[in-house]
Amino acid sequence: MAVALSTVAEAMLMDPALTAQIKPYEPWLLISGVFVLFILRRLTCRALRHRVDRIGYRLFGERGLLIWFWMNAPGVILHELCHACVVLLFRPFGFRITKITLFRIKPLVQERPYGMLQRGMPQALQLGEVQYVRPPGRLVSHIGDGLSAVAPLIGGIGAIIFLYWVATGYNIWEVRLQLIRPGWPWWTLLFAPYLILTITAELWPSSQDWRGARWLLTGLLLLAGIALATLWYTHVLVFNEALLQGVASVALHIDFALLALLILDLAIFIVADLLNRLL
Repeated sequence: MAVALSTVAEAMLMDPALTAQIKPYEPWLLISGVFVLFILRRLTCRALRHRVDRIGYRLFGERGLLIWFWMNAPGVILHELCHACVVLLFRPFGFRITKITLFRIKPLVQERPYGMLQRGMPQALQLGEVQYVRPPGRLVSHIGDGLSAVAPLIGGIGAIIFLYWVATGYNIWEVRLQLIRPGWPWWTLLFAPYLILTITAELWPSSQDWRGARWLLTGLLLLAGIALATLWYTHVLVFNEALLQGVASVALHIDFALLALLILDLAIFIVADLLNRLL
């Protein structure tokens, strides 16, 4: 059955008529692939966490539910440090860190005053937090809140780009069939993929973070919409084939990066699922 499907797929790819039919839709497929791969990776990461939690619970009981946290400790640390770095950048505007927690695990506080950025777990545990104070009611305070809230996403993407280069010798926007650049040390693959997975598992801002960033993100979206409408109205920005191909080229590199991460997630998920069945 698998051989038959492979033969059919190869025949479809080699069919010039079919290739010509797909060609006009190729840019849209690449762009939509970004969203599809992102959703698939979020679902895979959630399923992987569920498997790890089940393995931990069967081996160590309630304490085993913390295995996922300790596996992703580097990502949690980076997450909190990104929050703290932005708060330090806004120190001239009256921002001041009052508390940083990286490793202490305690019950998650449901009430969230401004200035507390937390990383939690479904088991209502707080894995880390950055608390700070800042002058209330100022525009710069809302900007600082928003940037600090989304800082783990920005810092995590930067870390992934760097670690991908460390692991393979290629920049993440270089689409290559070779896994490693010729002559690049192979031992980087012993630790870099693990760090990439822990960072991607923890880079997404929490619900508390998104609430802290809502004013900044709303303002940026409005400004971006006004700017795009103005550029389109003045014919500076033209929605033509060239623009579509440019966006599709960027989407191709994002698709490649997300696909590589998804493959890593699936490999670990298969191992975790096998262990879960054996236990």
